[in-house]
Amino acid sequence: MHENWKFLTEAHKFTDLPQDEIPEIVFWGRSNVGKSSLVNSITNLKIAKTSKTPGRTRSLVFFELKGKFRIVDFPGYGFSKISKGDEFKLNKLVDYYIKKRKNICKFLVLIDSLHGFKKIDEDIISQLNIFIKKKIFIVFTKQDRLKNKCQLDHLRNLNDIAGKKLNKKFFNTSIKQVNTIILLKKFLMSS
Repeated sequence: MHENWKFLTEAHKFTDLPQDEIPEIVFWGRSNVGKSSLVNSITNLKIAKTSKTPGRTRSLVFFELKGKFRIVDFPGYGFSKISKGDEFKLNKLVDYYIKKRKNICKFLVLIDSLHGFKKIDEDIISQLNIFIKKKIFIVFTKQDRLKNKCQLDHLRNLNDIAGKKLNKKFFNTSIKQVNTIILLKKFLMSS
């Protein structure tokens, strides 16, 4: 089913941000957590660039569905092969977007199911809570990589942390398990 998602723009600075009120759904997480792959699964297109090299997304990348919704693919945090100057500019843009952007309707923090929450994830969620607390949702990615009972128990523990400790709605996903993508997509497209 093709829904007419399209690449809209890349923002490298504040003035590059779209100037309208279309609702935006942000995808953010550590480098190589599967942001771009998840965007491609949600849109059912190879619209976002994927890479095995961490830190490939170096701007805010906007995709739009018929003027109704936007997905914003944030650069991964934690590891990047960009200069300190470029990293500073990118961090400034991300900070501005989070604090000032009125278009944010949902903000997804992606966590690798196998690796769980790292200190940087907890710090980011804590900072996001200051500005957009009710708009933050946790998405555990790469669920298909969990092969044994111990790993599945670990995911259940992560779910408890997301739901009880962080008080966030969460989703367990895998781009290889279409039902998990359908559930997430239904949630994202609901108002």
